Amino acid sequence: MTRSSTSRAPWTVSFWLVAIIVLLEAASAVPAQRERVPTKTSSRFLAAFRDVVAGPSRSTVRIRCDDQVAVFGAVVAADGWILTKASELKGEIVCELHDGREFPARIVGVSEPYDLAMLKINVNGLKPVEWRDSTADAVGSWVATPGMNPEPVAVGVLSVRARKITGTELTRRSSSGGFLGISIHSAPTKDGVKIAEVLPDGAASKAGFEEDDVIVAIEKKNITDADSLFKALQKTRPGQTVTVRVKRGSEIVELTPTLGKRPTDRADFQNHLGSKLSDHRTGFPMVLQHDTVLRPVDCGGPLVDLDGKVIGINIARAGRTETLAIPAEVIKPLLDDLKSGKLAPPK
Repeated sequence: MTRSSTSRAPWTVSFWLVAIIVLLEAASAVPAQRERVPTKTSSRFLAAFRDVVAGPSRSTVRIRCDDQVAVFGAVVAADGWILTKASELKGEIVCELHDGREFPARIVGVSEPYDLAMLKINVNGLKPVEWRDSTADAVGSWVATPGMNPEPVAVGVLSVRARKITGTELTRRSSSGGFLGISIHSAPTKDGVKIAEVLPDGAASKAGFEEDDVIVAIEKKNITDADSLFKALQKTRPGQTVTVRVKRGSEIVELTPTLGKRPTDRADFQNHLGSKLSDHRTGFPMVLQHDTVLRPVDCGGPLVDLDGKVIGINIARAGRTETLAIPAEVIKPLLDDLKSGKLAPPK
């Protein structure tokens, strides 16, 4: 509860009453009873946030693809515009509204860097979300994820404010894309990304890559820096053969490595302990991070602060205690282009 205000809604009283009850029970519980003290995932604890999510829940939709639960979505305009996570939309799309009505949906626009998609359904009179820049909430603030029920799907704490993702961080966290088997020079290179080392028996080694080769393109994507390299590889999969253009001296050489699987390290193992992670969980230009434990199917919808304002769209479960959201201040300038058809998805 980082912002204090005399105008805070009446739900604050009930929230603090629940919090006090929880603390008193914790203090008085004997060791044999401590497991009964409410946690962040208990129904009693989630009930304290009912008033927080009452409004934004009406702006949340459940999205199914080919009759399978896929993700949540957020109503961003009253005449049937829904924002959600793009990479989970596979097959025939149906949106279930908070009141139980269901409508088929079509994809109108996609922001590939942020993995966001704009859907359109034929309905009017919906309740759009109310945005608030994520910078208004300090690290340590409570956040909640609305769903289709009176209680939130989950609650958590804002861990890291909105920030840009660097190439180094992508290397550390990326595990779902294909693995080329190289390390790169940290210093920028004029024409692309220079290879510092080719790992023995890796995909690059088997395809004939050499140290000091400069990667200038993967498939049809130009490679200009570490971020563009890691984002291009994140869209691939282990076992996939890709065309890579490298500059070797004054020549351009075309190589076709069959990508491998990134070696599992201790961090990867620990990240998977909490629950299943989102397939597409890296490469976003800017994110904010919170510690809410969400399933991948519970991403795609709004993340709200204690005033029920939407500070971001949950975009990925990225680690054991790490969920990422695209900040509201990034999303708002994208909305018109996503609705206009300028960012139409590939056929």
